[in-house]
Amino acid sequence: MLSVKNLVFSYKDTPVFKNLSFALKKGEIASFIGTSGSGKTTLFKLLTGIHQPQNGDVTVEGVTEPAYMTQKDLLLPWRTVLENITLTYELGRKKHCPKKTIEEAMDLIEEVDLLGTEHKFPEQLSGGMRQRVSLARALMQKSPLLLLDEPFGSLDIQLREQMYDLLKTIHKNHNTTILLITHDFRDAISLSDHIFLLADGTITKQWQIEAAARTCPAKMGSLHEKLRQSILF
Repeated sequence: MLSVKNLVFSYKDTPVFKNLSFALKKGEIASFIGTSGSGKTTLFKLLTGIHQPQNGDVTVEGVTEPAYMTQKDLLLPWRTVLENITLTYELGRKKHCPKKTIEEAMDLIEEVDLLGTEHKFPEQLSGGMRQRVSLARALMQKSPLLLLDEPFGSLDIQLREQMYDLLKTIHKNHNTTILLITHDFRDAISLSDHIFLLADGTITKQWQIEAAARTCPAKMGSLHEKLRQSILF
């Protein structure tokens, strides 16, 4: 579904990726971890076409444009929850939303557990609610590939756990392939089938999490320590 082969990219004379390769099947969830400056956000810019690689191939099957949820919600303060979610439609077609689009947006509002807020403005919402609106807006693109850029960084532990559960439900309902970049091990461990460590312009380590391992505290604790040690050293 997603294939990156021998990717090379630099900012002027500063190399970011020297030989980056990985692949994901449809419906898989993967996380990229790494220190600041390791290229996590640059990878997303390459996948969305904002940047073009100097060498290598990026193939995304069946995807015109990936859905992209940024770290900051970027909600427009003068638009309601419903109007922020339908913004993607309006930007793409430059006209008012038909009834069907409004209904689809309302279905997403219900799916992210925000019914009753559709006519509220961003300033009337909590941080967690704003992130749910941002997620619904990304899902409005109906893309089979969802890119999440540090989406839970501003949330406390309780809200973070709620977002994990919500994202798992979204993934189950839509069978979306999800690629997450994060510096927080909890995000990667809680959600991912695959975890990739970015360093020195490539993937230096990777881990696969089997479903059975999630029910074993000892295995998950061991994985957390391996991730911590990999980042530190």
